[in-house]
Amino acid sequence: MEKERLERLEKLWKADPSDPVVGLGFGSGLLEAGEHLRAREVLESVLRQKPGYAAAWEVLGNVLESMGDRQEAIRIYRKGIEVSRSGGFLAPEKQMARRLKRILRSQPESGEDDSR
Repeated sequence: MEKERLERLEKLWKADPSDPVVGLGFGSGLLEAGEHLRAREVLESVLRQKPGYAAAWEVLGNVLESMGDRQEAIRIYRKGIEVSRSGGFLAPEKQMARRLKRILRSQPESGEDDSR
């Protein structure tokens, strides 16, 4: 994401941190910019305010994967899949299910049950 667009999103977020759409955009931009800790903070804030926002669960899972926190990513994807199913959000559910499956396939079997 271009720096100017990210700066505009940050200004919007600071002006209204209760706007989940701006928060999702800002968090996604931070992820793209490699600012994982900030992205995590923004997305967690979005989800505290709007826990049914399936797309935010998906992006937060991506952030956690990028940070190397596979166990937390697994937990977030599972929760996000649950949220998506209950809200009828098929696209985020499919994306998270695919990413979750990939993570679980790439880790030792003993670690799978630890994350539930």
